[in-house]
Amino acid sequence: MALGTKIRYFRNLKGWSQDVMADKLDISLPAYSKIERDITDVSFSRLNQICKVLGITLIELLSYPSKSTDQNNLLKTLAEKEKEIIKLQKKIIELLEKKK
Repeated sequence: MALGTKIRYFRNLKGWSQDVMADKLDISLPAYSKIERDITDVSFSRLNQICKVLGITLIELLSYPSKSTDQNNLLKTLAEKEKEIIKLQKKIIELLEKKK
């Protein structure tokens, strides 16, 4: 998988647009877009900056996709959904108690 595709994947996990990512990296949107489309070569320091912004290690970026990464993402999504369910359950209990 191309480096730009991997970067796009991790950016999408954060729910960020290319514009947000470009702002966080302090570069123009066209320059960032070229990184994701593999049009421009990315320096080692820029790769480190991208990883820092995304909250991942360089090893995670370069080794994606891996089974453990997929499992970690699934676990993270599951934990988020569990939090949502608990929040909704509390709201239901609250509404039922108000009804009494």
